[in-house]
Amino acid sequence: MTGTWIGTYKHESKRIPESRRNQITAFKIVIHQFDGINFTGEVEDDKETGGTRGKGIIEGKIVRNKINFIKLMPIQTYLLPDGSLKEENQPHRKIYYSGILDNNSIKGTWKFKFGIGKINNRLLLFLPNKGKWEMKKTEL
Repeated sequence: MTGTWIGTYKHESKRIPESRRNQITAFKIVIHQFDGINFTGEVEDDKETGGTRGKGIIEGKIVRNKINFIKLMPIQTYLLPDGSLKEENQPHRKIYYSGILDNNSIKGTWKFKFGIGKINNRLLLFLPNKGKWEMKKTEL
């Protein structure tokens, strides 16, 4: 499990602007610690392909071939109705990933849960969102 993984994710929810639906965003994960079940590492989205700015952390578990982890990014990023991205200098909502490990690749789904948060000191409802993701281990 430890090492560098390169992957992509995409939104599939009909709640997001059509211009962003199914857009493929690249990311890189480096898993630093793995005890046979639990793992931790760093994640960085590719900003050029629509990703969230900054380096985040991941914390997860793998049991047999099933993987689950939470992605925690330092910058809150959300989509506006016109498809543009808006950033706030506060932690992003938790993103929940699950998938199946097959050799050195993983495919699965990700989701945001329903939530309440603040943007510019205004209370907002965050609707659930979901998509698909995949990643492969590299030799870097």
